[in-house]
Amino acid sequence: MNKTISTRTGLITGILIIAFQLIMFSIKLDKSPLIALQFFIEFLGLVASCFFLQKLYASISFIDYLKHCIKTLATILFIVIVSTAVIFYFFNRQNFIFANFTLGIMQTIFGFSVSGILSAFFTSFIFNTFTKNK
Repeated sequence: MNKTISTRTGLITGILIIAFQLIMFSIKLDKSPLIALQFFIEFLGLVASCFFLQKLYASISFIDYLKHCIKTLATILFIVIVSTAVIFYFFNRQNFIFANFTLGIMQTIFGFSVSGILSAFFTSFIFNTFTKNK
């Protein structure tokens, strides 16, 4: 399988999520329910990654799609966790509390990994079902 697709798509998706978070933070909507759109961006990144993979390889199994989606998810998680830590540090420099920092990182890991795994299964199932050569 081609590893550059998952890395590039994950990198672009991670950057889009961070840009979305920064925009929401700058217009003071970081506590709004609209912040959940970042998980939709993650889902779209996984769909795009599977789409690009399907364009390169004709016959792919469900497991191959799932492995590819999980590789993409790992890249997205790395980008989002590192940037969340940096953003948290720079915006809370005066009153930095390590417990709040740890809780924020844990929430980021849990939220993005759970939604990412569910998105990976769904995307793999959809692409495996509708792109089979008959």
